[in-house]
Amino acid sequence: RVIAGVAMGLILDEDGGDDEPLVLTDILGIEDGLGTMDFKVAGDESGISTFQLDIKCEGLAVETLERALEQARQGRLHILEQMQAALPGPRTELPSTVPKMISLTVPVSSIGKVIGPGGKTIRAIIEDFELQGLDVGEEGAIAVSGFNVTKMEQAKAFIEKMTAEAAPKPSYDGPFPEEGRIFRKCEVVSVKNFGVFVSLGDEFPGLEGLVHVSELHTERIRNINGFVKEGQRIDVKCLGMADGKLKLSRKAVFETAAAGK
Repeated sequence: RVIAGVAMGLILDEDGGDDEPLVLTDILGIEDGLGTMDFKVAGDESGISTFQLDIKCEGLAVETLERALEQARQGRLHILEQMQAALPGPRTELPSTVPKMISLTVPVSSIGKVIGPGGKTIRAIIEDFELQGLDVGEEGAIAVSGFNVTKMEQAKAFIEKMTAEAAPKPSYDGPFPEEGRIFRKCEVVSVKNFGVFVSLGDEFPGLEGLVHVSELHTERIRNINGFVKEGQRIDVKCLGMADGKLKLSRKAVFETAAAGK
């Protein structure tokens, strides 16, 4: 509902005569100070929502108050008409100069992913998506604040993707590749601090093996994330099974090539 208000004033005969009291609509500061009444009335077309009355005289006649209320109603309706002409309905979105907030919830176990070591990740999100703030609660509630709604929605989608819990992969029952076999152009499906998981392709659908960081290259790798990316394709050699897991090596491919085998 649209609400408008108007202030009514009153001027009385200073000589105490029988002159008709003068009711003023939309009084100014000087009339407020020199007049006898300050009567503020607010509401809409259907009635009054609130009012406030100050007077400097001993009282008001009912007829005078009725006249003031009627003038206030006419003034209020005029203001409402002008307001409706300027803005027929509420804005679908706030102006770009007004800060906004978007809320989302992530699993408690994923709070660390959003914050990052020493707050590195959360600072990067704020900078990359031009946010004003990113508040993370202990229960996983996150408040994204900023001026650009598009950037805020992108930040929300980024956080949701980053914290999404992957569905458990079905167990692989076989067959398994023979030890010593080399597989070409295998896709890296995930990168971890300790190594990468690689898919062996259509011949062994659903089978993934681990290439430990020490088996990625003949030289020591200091930053695995800078060395290999998800989706990259690499050649690997099967080292066999260990503790129920398939072990692969990229370094062994180089060593086999160097030996001329």
